[in-house]
Formats: sequence, structure tokens, C-alpha cells
Amino acid sequence: KARQFSPDSPIHLLQDGASVDFGKVCKLRQYNCTFEAVRGENSRWNPHSWMKRMYDVAKRLGTTYIIYLEPDVHIQRRHRIEPDHDAGGIYDNFNPQMKAATVYYWEK
Repeated sequence: KARQFSPDSPIHLLQDGASVDFGKVCKLRQYNCTFEAVRGENSRWNPHSWMKRMYDVAKRLGTTYIIYLEPDVHIQRRHRIEPDHDAGGIYDNFNPQMKAATVYYWEK
């Protein structure tokens, strides 16, 4: 459904830890996406590798923002508003403020 609601938006499929190659599917005209398979890992205690993957994909796609979807997400429509803030990222104002050293590190 992503193509139904966002036909011209770049889509990057990142598979972490599974063994199915979606590369050929992404090359099909109706999907027109990029595919990357990476090693699966448990990054709950140190999310640096997960954030690095997101950062690398965002840079590669060259978009203003990205929407992260897990496989169990059902898309019902195109997003209705342009977000004023990121959701849970470096500019998140709903959680305790990050320490200055952390912000400095991410902004490098």
C-alpha cells in the first residue's frame, strides 16, 4: 500500500537478520524501491547501530524526513499533516532532555 499512497516517494527496504532477498522485488516497476540486507542484532542496550542505519538511509534517500515502518504496520492512507517535530528523535520534546554531550555527538 505504500506505493498506492506515495507513488513517487523513495522507499528503502532494510531487512535485518532474515534470509529472504527482496532485491528482485524492489526492482519491479510497481515497487521501485531499494533493498539492503544487514546482519540482525539486538540493539536495545546500545541503539547506535540502529540509529546509524537510519541516518545512512536518510542520507542516501535525500529526503526532508523519513517514515519508519515495521512489517506489522498497516498503511490506511497518506499522512495528512507535515510534522512540526520528529517523533522520538533528537528534537523530541516529550521526553527528558538529552545531555549537551549527546546532542553534540549527534550533530557532528
